[in-house]
Formats: sequence, structure tokens, C-alpha cells
Amino acid sequence: MKRLVPIILLPLLLVAGTASAALDRMDIDQLMQNVWKVRTAFHTYTVMQGDATYMERLEEVIADTDDVVSDLNESAQEGDDQAFMELVNESWERYRGFAEGNTFAEMGYTDHYTILDLENEALALHRLIDQRRQDVSGKAEDLTDLAIRLQRLASEYMYTAAAPDAGAAGGTGAESGRIEFVDAVPDFDARLSAIQKVWAGNPDISRELRSVASKWAFIRESLVKFYENSVPFVVQRYSEQMVESINTAAEMAGE
Repeated sequence: MKRLVPIILLPLLLVAGTASAALDRMDIDQLMQNVWKVRTAFHTYTVMQGDATYMERLEEVIADTDDVVSDLNESAQEGDDQAFMELVNESWERYRGFAEGNTFAEMGYTDHYTILDLENEALALHRLIDQRRQDVSGKAEDLTDLAIRLQRLASEYMYTAAAPDAGAAGGTGAESGRIEFVDAVPDFDARLSAIQKVWAGNPDISRELRSVASKWAFIRESLVKFYENSVPFVVQRYSEQMVESINTAAEMAGE
């Protein structure tokens, strides 16, 4: 029987005043980024047909996310912070269980309902975190937001590459959580260009962003023309390096 995972709705109390919020925007953004890192690693393991190397990578990303959640729990203050983290902990526990349940090694394919559960929970956790992000500002939020968008793009690419029907059964649009490369790629183009201008006066950050732009130019056509030129290994490797560069830039900007 098909299992349904409900989309979590954030209580209104979390939207109320945030002046005393102790949660750091960069940490919240890292958690959001990790939601999509887990999805990327899960589907990459399927694409790579159960290669143990990619199961190790999935396990690493899950462990990293555990650490991010733990750090946020420690810094959460009573009230809005703790209420938010209670919901995060519950959703993350479910999401982690689905991510750890990839059946490719045992069955030779990834169970369809496990994929549905994972996709539903990824979107639920994304929406939960995103609502909280709106209430907490950060010095490098333009960079961390760019990293999130890129990681989500990479996860969408690997999801599409892993699905026998190229993801058609999952539907499209905001409700399904799917994103369209034809829209998301030019959007990323514009955001990357704008951020490069913002940080043009910082040579260290500019260097990291030039590296991102160079790698992006190499893979962007593969995203736009997925059905003509699917190269999941290249997209996975380059996007991982690009996200790392953006995170490095964000850390420098936050110092």
C-alpha cells in the first residue's frame, strides 16, 4: 500500500517576533543545503547502480546533517527556536530513515514507495526550514542562498537521471516540489552574475566565484538539454565542487 507522508505546516508561533532568535542564518541555510545534499546522494547511489563508494557518500552526508541538526539544537533558545527545532528533528528523523532505505543493493532497483516517501519528506523539510529562514537574516545570505539553489538543481538532475521515466511520474510544479531546468538555469545565471558584482571588491571571494562560474559554464548545457546529453557523474562531481567553493566564499564573507 502506498504510504503518504504529510507536508508539515509550521505553527504560526514561529512566524512571530524574532528579535531574540539565537539560531544563526548560516547554520539554518546549511541545514537547507543538506536537505538537497541528501537527496542528491540518495539518487546518485541509484544512478551509479549501487556502487559502494556512493553509499559511503550518502552515509557521510547523513552524518554531516546529523551534526548540523545537533548544532542547531544546542543553540536553540526557549520559545520559537525550540518549537522550530522540535519539528525539524521529527522531519529529519523520517527523512534520514527514507534516505537510509535505498534498496538498490538488495533488489537491483530503488523501491518506488521509498522514493515517494523521500521526495515528500524532502519537500516538507524544505518548506519548514524556508519559512524560518525568512525570519533570520545573515551577512552572507546571498551566497548561502546561491549554494542552496545549486544543490537543489544538482539533486533534481540526479533524481531525473535515476528515474526510469526521467521523473515524469512525479509531476511538475510547486506542489510536487519539482523544478524545471529551463527556468532554473537562467535564474541561476542571473543570480551568479549579480553576486559576482556584489563581491567584486573582495579578491578572495571573487576568486571562489570565478571558479564557480567556470564550472557552471561547463555543465549548464547538460542541465538545459538533459535528454540530449545526460552526464550525471560530471554534474554530480562539478556541482559538489561548486557548492564547496560557494560555502568557502560564504565563510569568508561572514568573518
